[in-house]
Amino acid sequence: MTQEEAEAITSDDEKVIIIDENLADSDAMAYELDRTDDMWSLAGMVKKGIEVLDEENGFFMMCEGGKIDWACHANDAASTINDTIAFAEAVQVAIDFAAEHPDETLIIVTGDHETGGLTIGFAGTDYDTYITLLQNQTISFAKYDSDYVAAYKENHTSFEDVLADIETLFGLKTEGDEDDKLVLTDYELSELETAYEKSINGTAASEYEQEEYVLYGTYEPLTVTITHIINNKSGISFTSYSHTGLPVAVFADGVGADLFNGYYDNTEIYYKLAGLLGIE
Repeated sequence: MTQEEAEAITSDDEKVIIIDENLADSDAMAYELDRTDDMWSLAGMVKKGIEVLDEENGFFMMCEGGKIDWACHANDAASTINDTIAFAEAVQVAIDFAAEHPDETLIIVTGDHETGGLTIGFAGTDYDTYITLLQNQTISFAKYDSDYVAAYKENHTSFEDVLADIETLFGLKTEGDEDDKLVLTDYELSELETAYEKSINGTAASEYEQEEYVLYGTYEPLTVTITHIINNKSGISFTSYSHTGLPVAVFADGVGADLFNGYYDNTEIYYKLAGLLGIE
């Protein structure tokens, strides 16, 4: 379904399944970093959902910022942050609706788990943070893989040309003022070149030694090394490519919000909602 057709859907239509016409990696919506103005935003989806579902008997809507999880799996902090902001904008749409229906609306925001072990504070920056450096990244790891790394492999692109792309797309550079935090150190440059060789040669993750798996996980060595470097220069880091055991917050606002205080298994959310709706 085209976006124009989707935007024309109203509450008078029968049940419909709308699939974004601009699907990206794994047939999902594009990362916010890669989204163009002619693509659906998550906030736009929520707005359309409310428009179609709002009626006198009420409605239930679930919205997921699912690629926050994927970006954390890949240790891509910039994509994580931008998709989290996009999710926050979608929640704001719901909050605006709730302000007009304060006595009959409940909003719950939570996650099913934490991913990646994202931490603020990195020894290499003396625990200072420079989060704004992440604004120099203008492309997600997935799009860089598909649009650039795939071409590097096919064309055997030189490391020097790859470095030029890295500067354009991520801001990391080989030369600059001594105070420029985006200038690559000799160690970082060496790590990049090693990762470049592994990506260009198509080294499979199944062939990795343990140290290589810790460095790259199952991701493209060049790409994940780039994101690790800009993450660390920003003063943040990840501890894993997988889900972690960290607890996740549950935020609730509106009718029945007090039921969601405290510490409990996430499966309890179902029973709390069922109780509010009088479902046994």
